Amino acid sequence: MSQVRQLLRPLGDIPETFRADLDQAVTPEIEAQVTAFVNKALKPTTRAIYLVGCGGSLFMFGAMRFLLERSPIPVVAMNADEFMLRGPAALGPDSVVIAASTNGGTPETARAVRFARAAGAPVLLVTKDPESLVAKEAADIVLHRSVEAKQVLQGYIAYALLKAQGVDSDHDAAVAVFRDCGAAFESAVHELDDRLRAIAEACVDEPCVYVLGSGPLEGAAQTFAACYLQEMQLKHAVATGSGEFLHGAFEVIDGGVPVIVLLGEDATRPMGERAIRFLERYNERNHIIDGATLSLPGVPKELRATVGAFVMASAVTARLAQHFESYSGRPLTERRYMWRVEY
Repeated sequence: MSQVRQLLRPLGDIPETFRADLDQAVTPEIEAQVTAFVNKALKPTTRAIYLVGCGGSLFMFGAMRFLLERSPIPVVAMNADEFMLRGPAALGPDSVVIAASTNGGTPETARAVRFARAAGAPVLLVTKDPESLVAKEAADIVLHRSVEAKQVLQGYIAYALLKAQGVDSDHDAAVAVFRDCGAAFESAVHELDDRLRAIAEACVDEPCVYVLGSGPLEGAAQTFAACYLQEMQLKHAVATGSGEFLHGAFEVIDGGVPVIVLLGEDATRPMGERAIRFLERYNERNHIIDGATLSLPGVPKELRATVGAFVMASAVTARLAQHFESYSGRPLTERRYMWRVEY
């Protein structure tokens, strides 16, 4: 759309507690909690690690799951209801379950936690509310204060699991960054803010938006499309892996399709770059958000890909959603069905 859009809602400020929430994501107390759980749960006979949640909590396992690909133990991410209904054969005392529910009100995740514990599996719940519906089903709970802090906490849990398996070459450096990462997350929002505003202005009136990501950012693409655009903005959106985009979805490209590409610095970056080369040749509505442009203060070069993925999957997508809210006038807190009707 070439017309200039007017803001229909004021753009929200970065919360005053933004940095404090992040810098409290990994404290000595939390480290002790996670270490105690991992030492208790992980055994030489452990056959599988399950990451269980719904919606955004499932998608936001993306960066954590990517880290855990170093694990000799297979790691599987599953929707909470599907996890319970399918009943994986490896579930039991020789498995580990990491469950997530941001505010703790997801009934499916509560049932899945109860199901996993009944099967004898050790379960660690990541949530904000220790008194929530899901928390009441859990014995081991670790708390976070924001979606950004949740990403940092899940990163720390991944490193704790890797360390316990002896595959932790960058554990100490990563944990040092996680303990003091507020500046990296906050600077990313400021550095990309004009870019994010322009993307929202360009896409807010489009009938459908495509969102691409690869590796640790495939989950971020799903979060932005399904949670922020579909759920919160009632807007048609499609998320696809940057590699899979070239095996079907790219056929809808006609020169004017709005496409947002989340590009990281991880090993899968060439997939994103390949998709971008195609889009630059055949499409005019391409919006690239490149993690390589971020300064990420305090983050050593060897950890940029890891930390950058957590930043892109939380702070950056959340801020982009705020810009969509400002142009659409639809609050991110409103829903049509969720929390309103039985489903």
